[in-house]
Amino acid sequence: MSFQKALLGALITGHSLKKSIYSNKNLISPQVPAKIAESLVYIQAYGYICASFPYYYELSKLDSFCLIYTLNGEGALTLNAQSHIMKQGTIAFIDCGQWHRVEIKKNPWIYKILFISGPPAGFFYNSLTENNGNLHPLLPGSSIPDKIEQLYGFLSDSPDKLLLIHSKYITDILFEILIERKRLLEDNSDTCNCIYRIKHDIDLRYMDNITLESLEQKYHISRYHICREFIKRFHISPIKYLNYRKIEAAKEALLNTDKKVVEIGRMVGFENPSNFIRHFKKCTGITPLEYRKQFYEY
Repeated sequence: MSFQKALLGALITGHSLKKSIYSNKNLISPQVPAKIAESLVYIQAYGYICASFPYYYELSKLDSFCLIYTLNGEGALTLNAQSHIMKQGTIAFIDCGQWHRVEIKKNPWIYKILFISGPPAGFFYNSLTENNGNLHPLLPGSSIPDKIEQLYGFLSDSPDKLLLIHSKYITDILFEILIERKRLLEDNSDTCNCIYRIKHDIDLRYMDNITLESLEQKYHISRYHICREFIKRFHISPIKYLNYRKIEAAKEALLNTDKKVVEIGRMVGFENPSNFIRHFKKCTGITPLEYRKQFYEY
C-alpha cells in the first residue's frame, strides 16, 4: 500500500476536508528504494500547508513519525491528554501511531510538514520526547530553519532523486533538535536561569526602552557577562534579539492591521520613524511599506 493511501485510511476528519488537507497537490511522496528505507531516516511525504478556518484532523495507527514546523499563525496539537500550541518558530514531533488531533488556532496557519520513517526515526523520537514533550521552540540563531529550507529546496528540485541528501538533511535536523534540547536540560546554573529570565523579559517588554544598562541594574550582572552568556545560549546578542522581536511584531502588525508605518514603529518601540525603517530594512531587505505591498500582491 502506498503511503498516501495509508494516510487517507488513518485520517479522521470531515469528508470535504479529507480531500483538501492532504491531496497530491499539498503532499508529495518521493519514491524511496528499499535499501534506504531499511537503513536510514527517509521521507515518506512532505508538504507546505496554508490552512484557514475550519481546519482540523485526527490521526492514529499510521506507521510514521511527523514533524510540523510552524511558519505563521498557530495550530494546536492534542496528544496524550495534553494540548500544545504550535506557534511560529516551533517544531512538533509526533508518533502517528498514537491518536492525536491537529487543528488551526490562528488564521492563516502556515506550516511545513514532514512524514518520516526508517530505523533511526524511533530513536530520535524517544530521545526527544522522553523528558520534554512533543513541542520544541527553536532558539534565536538556530540553524534548523535554514536546514529545513535547504531540504525543501532539494525536495522541490528533485523529489525522487538525491535521496541520500534528503536523508542526510532530515537526520541533521533531528540531531540539531536533540542537541538543542540536551543543552537546555544540562545548563541549569543560576546564571543560565537568569539569562533565560532576561530573554523572557525581552519577549514580554520588547516595546520598552530596554538597554544593557537597564538589564545590568535589574539583574545585578555585568553587561559584558549578560552579552557573553546570552550569545552562548541563543547565538545572538541581547540587543540584536530585542530588535529581532520588535521587527517580528512589526511584520505581524503590517499584515494584520491598517495602522500607518509610523504608528507601528512606535507601537513596537521605535520612536524615530527613520530608525524603524532602517532596522526593518536591515532585517528583511525591504522597507515596511514594501513588505506590506509584497504580501498583498500574493
